[in-house]
Amino acid sequence: MLIYLKKTSWFTFVLTLLIALSACSTATNSASSGTGANNAAAGTSSAMADQQVLKYVTLNMPRSLDPTNVDAQRITSDGIAEPLVMLNDDATLRPWLAKSWKNVEPTLWEMELQPNVKFWSGAVMDAAAVKAALERHQKLNKRASSQIGGVEFIVKDALHIQFKTPKPDPAFIFKLTGFAIHNAAEADRLGDKFNKEADLTGFMKPTQFIPGELLIAEAVPTYWGTKPKLQRVEARLGSDGQGRLLAMKSGDTDADMNVEVEQRIAYEKDKKFNVLYPPGSTRNLWLNIKKVPAFQDPKVRLAISLALDRKELIDGVSRGFAEPVTGHFPKGLPYALDKGPESDRAKAAQLLEEAGWKAGADGVRTKDGQKLQFKLLTYSFFQPTAVALQSQLKAVGVNIEIAPVETTASNQLMLDGNFEMATYCSCGSVTGDIGGQLKSYYRSGIVSNYGGYSNPEVDKLIDQLSAEFDTNKQNELANQVQKIVLDETAIVYMYNSASWGSAYNNKVKGIDENLRTKIVPEMYISK
Repeated sequence: MLIYLKKTSWFTFVLTLLIALSACSTATNSASSGTGANNAAAGTSSAMADQQVLKYVTLNMPRSLDPTNVDAQRITSDGIAEPLVMLNDDATLRPWLAKSWKNVEPTLWEMELQPNVKFWSGAVMDAAAVKAALERHQKLNKRASSQIGGVEFIVKDALHIQFKTPKPDPAFIFKLTGFAIHNAAEADRLGDKFNKEADLTGFMKPTQFIPGELLIAEAVPTYWGTKPKLQRVEARLGSDGQGRLLAMKSGDTDADMNVEVEQRIAYEKDKKFNVLYPPGSTRNLWLNIKKVPAFQDPKVRLAISLALDRKELIDGVSRGFAEPVTGHFPKGLPYALDKGPESDRAKAAQLLEEAGWKAGADGVRTKDGQKLQFKLLTYSFFQPTAVALQSQLKAVGVNIEIAPVETTASNQLMLDGNFEMATYCSCGSVTGDIGGQLKSYYRSGIVSNYGGYSNPEVDKLIDQLSAEFDTNKQNELANQVQKIVLDETAIVYMYNSASWGSAYNNKVKGIDENLRTKIVPEMYISK
């Protein structure tokens, strides 16, 4: 169950952590010092380190440092783990551990790696190490099957690796952005201990780690790339948006990495803060078609979509920081639809009647002795939306019980399909891999197709799209897929909005405008 921290408990929480940090600053307790860092590294406290410390609060605290773990939140964003290629906010690619790449033939890619990269242990990160890391992702990372499943990794020499894809894939390199490179040999040696003692390549190395609560990392002096200007990062769990705002205003923290709508207004009014948002994406209501019999009826799914008052969700819940939805992708993109779902409560009620769901004395519809009621999985960011959905669906006889969970905990629940409805933040966005994104949401049997939607025609179109190199044909195929899944209500689209922007106090400089929520080596604290 997600715990919402009140104002007083937030400060108690921060104070408790500060006391704990003071007591443990030179300790090497493996239970909280996840990397096994030695006392010298953990106790570094030069004048520069005292000045160049970035403190931030977030909903997305990692529960693991192992990149294959679904709960390894933000470890790439914090500069701890690194992918071969970084995805910019504008959906372009940026070389990272990879120096360059090329498409040798339709099913073969070749990548040149950055030279002189080492893991924290001193082991060399070469093509063989990259191969081992990606093969470990294939084996353990539940999200890997839809991205790099079936790919063969071929070591050409120490700095060159080739990727043999099962089918032509013009957007293959985009798929590598989600898989951080790690020392697979060390992971195999340590087993479960690797969750706290990972061997990675980032410019920040954890010295204290309490899964889901606290992460302190210090600059790696031997980092292969641009020398980091920050000397330390201190990240703490902040479950409540108002609590994070108060911590920012009091100067207890330098950044809020999960700015919510209510707090966005306050941040933008205060000249002490710099608020940055990534491009908008489509907010979804997921329906578990595979496991909930009622959702297997297209009329019920469409009725739920029609019952939504999207204007209220935009103007009320989102305080105007949202736009009407057009379909899977935000409007204005060349591969987006021009027109999205309708809102018509009377039509919704009519469809439910036609589907055999009759209104009961308590207002909740029933059929064959079963009530039309569902549990709605949500977390704090979506809590206002969940409350609005509960009210809107009640108006057509659908009863919703809100089931809040901790943000990180929702990942495994969705992957396992342990939900009925969910306001889960897996949302259609600007992408350089149109086919890959549509595959992740709507292709039969894909793990991230959380609702279990399946349509052979859609599968065929997605496969064609994923192998298509011509941009115009890609857009045409993407439109065909989106029209079908919109008509069949594979997912209920709610609105388009930028989510979880970052608020920095004005002392934080060197922010990358194309990596707005990520910590980069160029960041520093001005005095």
